Amino acid sequence: MRNLKAEIVRRGLRQRDVARQLGIDPTALNMILNGHRPPPEGFEARLPAALDLLEAAERAASEARERVLAQGRAA
Repeated sequence: MRNLKAEIVRRGLRQRDVARQLGIDPTALNMILNGHRPPPEGFEARLPAALDLLEAAERAASEARERVLAQGRAA
């Protein structure tokens, strides 16, 4: 799970958001990532889509923020 922890960081995601998308408690995700708890059934199957979706949402939010700020600077 250490690779997963690095992947979350690499994508600029928050563990809290990953946990919410996977339907688990953020504390449980932290325990899974640190090897203190086994992942729930289906966790690894749902993980790639959850990370991709969250990364796309972060990218869209960042792009929207830049558009708004650019409009503010132009005004």
